[in-house]
Amino acid sequence: MIVRYRKEDFAQRAARLTILVAVVAAMVVGVGAQDREAAAPRASAAPPYALFQFASITGSGNVVTASWVPVVTASGATVYKNVTLQFNVDSAGNLTLASGFPHVIPAPVVQVSSFMTGNYVGPSNVGGGKALITVSGPGVTSGGATEWSLAAAPGAWGSTYPASATWYVGPMTSSPLATRLQAANITSTAWSYGVVGSAPWTVDGTWDTNTLIGVSQVGNTITIVNFTDNNSRDHNVPVDQVTYTLVP
Repeated sequence: MIVRYRKEDFAQRAARLTILVAVVAAMVVGVGAQDREAAAPRASAAPPYALFQFASITGSGNVVTASWVPVVTASGATVYKNVTLQFNVDSAGNLTLASGFPHVIPAPVVQVSSFMTGNYVGPSNVGGGKALITVSGPGVTSGGATEWSLAAAPGAWGSTYPASATWYVGPMTSSPLATRLQAANITSTAWSYGVVGSAPWTVDGTWDTNTLIGVSQVGNTITIVNFTDNNSRDHNVPVDQVTYTLVP
């Protein structure tokens, strides 16, 4: 089954994050204004800090779980944590953290490659420099592979491409796209392969939904190539590409 990322997913995740932050903030006692500001740094703040906006947040009953929370250390390195919050509810409906929580452990070691989460901008000659995307991940999928996603960022050029996409890091043989890659005679390990989730309006119709893509990160740039032509035929060499650069 091909998993596709949509813009609505990012909005729902942001909404869940807002609720989580509000609940946790309400239970913090005796923390001064300076401490609260340090606990929720702006994107431009110096490390260390956590980036819950790029985590996978779920809830069940009285438990909220944040998986793969990127944590930037004082040295600038990024590590990933799994955070579990369990709440008690009193007769008046008030929430308090259960004893022993929050529970924080290192996220399991999986194949994450070298992709970097964050906001990226496309070439200056594409959409007047307004081709903007946000890269999120990683999530864990079958076979020990990891799943990464991107979506056009708020304020992006209307034809930013791809508008959304998902790709996988791991052995090609265990990829959710293994059958399709084999059928297209794609064997290169230079790319992590995925599909376009939603397509923008484009003049020539490229980068449509379900287009087969390859993704590679070198330094602070991420290159996305397209293996599917306008007639929905897959090829074993790219037919188009675009490169985005991480926004500082």
